[in-house]
Amino acid sequence: MHGMPARRMSRVPLKPDVNRTVRSFAFIACLSAMADPFGALGPTSALAQATETLEASRARKAQKGRSSVPRTAPPPPASTRDEDLAAAPPTFYSLSQLGDHLSSVRWELAAVGAGLVAIGLRDWDWGGSEFQFIEEGWFAKNTPHGGMDKIGHSFSTYVIADILTDRIRANASNPAGAPITGALVAFGIMGLGEAVDGFTGKHRFSREDIVANGVGAAFAILRNSIPGLREKLDWRLMYTPASFERPGITASEESGILPPYQRQRYIMALKGSGFETLKNTPLRYAELHAGFDARGFEPDERRLGYPIERTFYVGVGLNLNEVLFGPGSVPNFRKYKDTLPAWAVQKTFEYLQVPYTAAYAGHRFSTIRR
Repeated sequence: MHGMPARRMSRVPLKPDVNRTVRSFAFIACLSAMADPFGALGPTSALAQATETLEASRARKAQKGRSSVPRTAPPPPASTRDEDLAAAPPTFYSLSQLGDHLSSVRWELAAVGAGLVAIGLRDWDWGGSEFQFIEEGWFAKNTPHGGMDKIGHSFSTYVIADILTDRIRANASNPAGAPITGALVAFGIMGLGEAVDGFTGKHRFSREDIVANGVGAAFAILRNSIPGLREKLDWRLMYTPASFERPGITASEESGILPPYQRQRYIMALKGSGFETLKNTPLRYAELHAGFDARGFEPDERRLGYPIERTFYVGVGLNLNEVLFGPGSVPNFRKYKDTLPAWAVQKTFEYLQVPYTAAYAGHRFSTIRR
């Protein structure tokens, strides 16, 4: 399955592997059923017991020095009960919290599910084949898409997890652990989609895609759990305009709901507005970018004879959310920042890089002429 656009692949019949199918579904089911993935264990009474014993020993020595009259040794402390020694159960995350979180985003889950089905039927040709596996590789020159499909899987999982995390925090009665729920649900949704891909002769089930989904889910947890990280770092997709690409590179061959790989660029944006020392300076509007794309892997590129190339980018960009909703003397829409429409606009600019709002310098590597 592909996290972003449709793709063309040769139909190579592979023998179904029932055991691996069962293991794959079991793996996803186990992840979605995890109730206590995190949480600090509560202290036991063993440390307190040892401290009390030490204090009692010191008191006996001091009293012995003050009086030579022999005294009957105090009785040993009562034995600690087993239940006192048992670690306190984690309180950070539980099944009841998971249920509360899922209930609080039921409409969002319905929308994500409907969107995934629509894309699967339109772009990925779901159905019509026995379950099949495929080994796709990662970013090598002999892979179908030069790694763009793997980044697309990670990015899609991250976006779903991040949106669900925000909505859980806004709607749940107990939002603690929202990043965990968001990541687990996103990983499960994308894993289910990958399993359905196994029943298409066009795509088939890819273990690499499952790993890529896990990377996106982990990034979502880190970004929403480490204090200040989401204010500093965005992960975005740019749908590059035709002027960014070589002549003849369009979306016409595989036009679908999602943009084709030959029109995508993925960007990490480090935002000046997330740093305290820059918040009151003009640098709060600036961003540092690092990006990646791969070209020459798709059918229309091959037909035109373009070489295989992968490119790293660095650049400087404009923080549109800071321009539109940030504090300062410049008139903007900050008074609407906490409304639902403003939230939707801000999330859009967290995930999508608007062309011509940044300047890039690129370095191509591993160019292969056809």
